[in-house]
Amino acid sequence: MKGIYELHDIRFAYGDKTVLSLPELWIHGQHVTALIGPNGCGKSTLLNLLSLTLTPQQGDIVFMGEKVSGKNRRNLIRKIGYLPQNPFMFRGTVRDNLLLALKFHGVKPSQGRQKIDTALAQFGIGHLTNHQANSLSGGELQKTALARALITEPDVLLMDEPFNFLDNSSNQLMEQFISGFLDQAQQTLIFSTHNRLQGLALAGPVISLVQGTQVDSPLINLFGGTTQGNSFDTGKLLIRLPGDVCDCRHISIDPHEIVLSRTPLISSIRNQFSGRITSISEEAGKVCVEVRSDEKFLALITHEALQDLNLRLGETIWVNFKSNSIVAF
Repeated sequence: MKGIYELHDIRFAYGDKTVLSLPELWIHGQHVTALIGPNGCGKSTLLNLLSLTLTPQQGDIVFMGEKVSGKNRRNLIRKIGYLPQNPFMFRGTVRDNLLLALKFHGVKPSQGRQKIDTALAQFGIGHLTNHQANSLSGGELQKTALARALITEPDVLLMDEPFNFLDNSSNQLMEQFISGFLDQAQQTLIFSTHNRLQGLALAGPVISLVQGTQVDSPLINLFGGTTQGNSFDTGKLLIRLPGDVCDCRHISIDPHEIVLSRTPLISSIRNQFSGRITSISEEAGKVCVEVRSDEKFLALITHEALQDLNLRLGETIWVNFKSNSIVAF
């Protein structure tokens, strides 16, 4: 299947520091994709490249089947909505800013009034229509900028750290928007977040970046250590590895792959550790359970599983995961 984005041999540096090095990256359309990784790993630079506002110093970007060039860049940019981490507003009111976005896409002001009202109402900020854009709070600015990005009905929506500056209620509204995006639009959404668990809970595909390179790991339940035969020694416990792993410095276990149980499971699962439940929290409609064994494990489970297991803080629980659910690198 062709990707809506195809990146080939991409490199980008600031001065003598390489911030992105991606031999191949494919992003498929009609998905919600999360970019996750620590601060400084290249997420914002990658989003700027995907928005076509930044040109790679090496390599090619193919967007919607077209190789991006100076000739077609402007037309392709019209198909993308972009919410940067620090949105910029022009002078004037909130309505003025949304009108400018529509004008850029050839929509007449008389045709845009209903679009503006609908876009602002979607995020509960219809009352800000005539407010000066420079008077908005951080959360209001974020939601206004998102409304501006969506009003042009882009094929792709890019969002850089969209949960920054949001209070709890606005955070939930943004999570609901992302979760329901495909149902509403059947388009493509790509967002970055430093909250790896949130990204994993909200998205389908997840792209993990470490020091500008892609790694096949959710970067959660991430342990450093050394291999010893068929096991990985974290310094605190031994974790059984899949048979094809020869040597690695890090391993990671997807929190969806961790099975919690009251007693050790009688099965072929090779990794089973008992620990104490230290946290139970909501994460984008799922339940995150933190278990402290010799190492800390995070598991993402459903609300039904939480009720079935009747989990309580401080109780002992077993963490179970298969060796082939481990990503080693």
